[in-house]
Amino acid sequence: MTKKYYFILASVILLVLIVMTGCSGPAQAKTGDTVKVHYTGKLADGTVFDSSVGSEPYEFTLGQGQTISGFEQAVIGMKVGETKTVTIPVDEAYGPRRDDLIVEIGRDRLSPDINPEVGMQLTSGQGTVTIIEVSETTVKIDANHPLAGQDLTFDIELVEIGGSQPQGASLTAITLKEALTNGKPTLAEFGRGTCIPCKQMKPILEELAMQYKDRLNVSIVSVDEYRDLTNYHKVMAIPTQIGFDSSGKEIFRHVGFWAKEDIIAKLTEIGIE
Repeated sequence: MTKKYYFILASVILLVLIVMTGCSGPAQAKTGDTVKVHYTGKLADGTVFDSSVGSEPYEFTLGQGQTISGFEQAVIGMKVGETKTVTIPVDEAYGPRRDDLIVEIGRDRLSPDINPEVGMQLTSGQGTVTIIEVSETTVKIDANHPLAGQDLTFDIELVEIGGSQPQGASLTAITLKEALTNGKPTLAEFGRGTCIPCKQMKPILEELAMQYKDRLNVSIVSVDEYRDLTNYHKVMAIPTQIGFDSSGKEIFRHVGFWAKEDIIAKLTEIGIE
């Protein structure tokens, strides 16, 4: 055989290997992919309103409306390890503020276990509302999203494409339905990612999940994603922590920030050591 023949043969083999090994470049995130990202969200003045840095990355599926459209579009086309900074205009974030979503209601319409304060977030059949004014007889509530009317800037890093979190790696990995039927008592918090006391509670709940591993389910329930479940359990303010016994029956409830030592005292009181 001639040298020319060997050269052509080697070239064909190399081409086949390139095709077989998929050397067309790293995969890009596309609609339908489940992705994990780290992000830091900032307002126009640079104020950080939310961040996943230092905790579990945010996991969602592209194309399922699980996050604001501008954020989703920014992730599509990214490669693992890639970072970018994007500014998302109001219309692709939480929309403009609407005056008709601000109403005044009587305090007697609130649950007796709620002591209304400015900034407290309540839940309703239409979503989450924020108390913006309190008087002796009334409260004024704002049904606009807290970030409505704002252009938002996000620093985003794509961590993973196509993976799903292992069961138990996140406090949202086990559903409340699963928790209430696995024979262990459960501590569930109903909250929202942008709620300040909810964010303060997250590391406490993560520590409790580790401390009481195999003895207690600890779960976080998003009131935005699980409105029917939120209404079923009559959750009216966030964060609300509900304790269930091993049969799934509610045995205690707390509204607002709850210190770790006080939670442990409550767990000890009901026999969870």
